Amino acid sequence: MQPTRDLTDPEQNEAVLRSASALLADAGAAVPVAVDAEARAVADSRRRLAALTGPVHLTVVWAMYGETGRMATRAQHPHGEDFVRVKVRQLDWLTAGLPEVTWSILAVDDGCPDRPSSAEAMAAIAAAEGYPTEGHRAVSVLRLADVLEAGPSISPAFDTLTSTDQSRKGGSILAGLAVAVAAGADVVCYTDADLSANLAMLGSLVAPVVAGEGVVAALGQRYGMAGAVLAKADGPSVEPHSTGDKPDKLIVLFRHVVRAMLVPDLAHVLDTQAGFKAFDAAALRPVLSRVTAFHETFDVELLILLAQAFGPASLVVEPIVFTEDLAATNFPSVDPGARHLAMVEQVVQLYDRLVAPVAPATGEAADLLDLLRGLDLDGYVRLVEGLRAEDPGDPTLFDRRWPVARLRELAAPPR
Repeated sequence: MQPTRDLTDPEQNEAVLRSASALLADAGAAVPVAVDAEARAVADSRRRLAALTGPVHLTVVWAMYGETGRMATRAQHPHGEDFVRVKVRQLDWLTAGLPEVTWSILAVDDGCPDRPSSAEAMAAIAAAEGYPTEGHRAVSVLRLADVLEAGPSISPAFDTLTSTDQSRKGGSILAGLAVAVAAGADVVCYTDADLSANLAMLGSLVAPVVAGEGVVAALGQRYGMAGAVLAKADGPSVEPHSTGDKPDKLIVLFRHVVRAMLVPDLAHVLDTQAGFKAFDAAALRPVLSRVTAFHETFDVELLILLAQAFGPASLVVEPIVFTEDLAATNFPSVDPGARHLAMVEQVVQLYDRLVAPVAPATGEAADLLDLLRGLDLDGYVRLVEGLRAEDPGDPTLFDRRWPVARLRELAAPPR
């Protein structure tokens, strides 16, 4: 049976929903392995959403930069996923027959250089499809440049930005969240522009936020926990293979150790930066005004602020099926480099500003902090390569903790 998941294949995208419908009706049919895993997650999501009572409006936000290719169909572009129409179809399927569940989409153009821009291309698709501009099933586009020029005000730090180049993806997501909250959404989700995470799985995030006592955020996890499936080029993978077989495994695990030791409130969130999160809008409103980071770790700051305001238990994790979509990616390589070190340094900066004033590091965590403050790029590369050399035969993943003394030895320049 074909194991792979092709996000550019409209038949596969529809097959997920057909298979999920069959699962809900106890009439499953043979489909590719990766499609089956996604369909099962989608069916469970629908069950959980249908069990909720009371009205709820969900707004889905994503950022766009250079997304005109993936926005096109596969017939128009080799990487075309037709993601606007497919996302609408996924949300329609999820909410069909649930009159008290409504949704809207708000995409934010992050200064896209394409011509036409991502905003222009998406607006044209929405107009051609006749999607509403407000209310249930509304599909709209926001340009970050317009927000920076004319508002609304997002936060004191955000309001100092003068260019989309200063924000990266974080500024767009935060602007979209703030606008969605102000417009009256009950639950706000952000995701990636591509189809890596099927929006029909959102019921599994909305349910704990709406029905869970004290839950303010549900965070999709691509790996690190039971039920999470990472669909790779050679087929779907679960732990210990999802993380254990990643070429950048030690980069991921070391970054988690840094987060877990310096920010213990987030130690249970193994996949902090998965682009599939849902938030209670009322809880999010006062926190957004305090966010100051707009780079790769903006969402880590957001989670820290929520955990400090509502307690670590208010952040729950949910397994998802996530398809790796490396076409046209803007992410760093799998080899340790400056952008990976920058993400570690950003965690240290968040610790200094948010955690140290209330819960300063002690013991081994303080020793780790001291090491990180003096870690340059060459030392970081040596450290990761040293961890890789020692890795064979070690089955532990996110539970792994290295003695700081050993990390110092690995980072030290050769004599």
